Amino acid sequence: MKTLAEKTTKSGAIMGRPVEFPIENPVWQQIIDEIAGGKSLSGALRLEGMPSYGLAKLMIRTNPEYKEAYEKAVEDRADRLAEEIVELADMVPPDGLEGTAMSAWVNQKRLQVDARKWVASKLKPRTYGDRLDVSVSDNRISVIQALEQAQARVQIGMAKSDDITDIEPK
Repeated sequence: MKTLAEKTTKSGAIMGRPVEFPIENPVWQQIIDEIAGGKSLSGALRLEGMPSYGLAKLMIRTNPEYKEAYEKAVEDRADRLAEEIVELADMVPPDGLEGTAMSAWVNQKRLQVDARKWVASKLKPRTYGDRLDVSVSDNRISVIQALEQAQARVQIGMAKSDDITDIEPK
């Protein structure tokens, strides 16, 4: 086994396996496009010629520009899932389904809708989440407090009468 010193080139660079997936590689944009189109990161990486899941997560963690593109793609994925919910809900049952077969078909569509709703709510909670902001903040102005503060300023001003300029109306 070679030591680290034996694995270096004349310039001092460490020799090793060449990087197969530099940021310039088009697979990174293809991954973003697949996610924006509705696939998960795992689903996009199952396509032929894609990097490993670990390498993709490393790219997301270490490259700020790619992380931003990934986050936007995830939001686009949530929007795509919401569109699929409407498409599934509008589907007409196939001809000839009756009884338990119809019930199974309806339950399958219900499961697909519920799964998409849940995932969309987690990917883009502000838009598709179930939580309502019920916090209450009281921004009303207290007239009594405002008058007390004004009176206090007048009393302080009277104590410093040389700072006060009287103006007479015409």
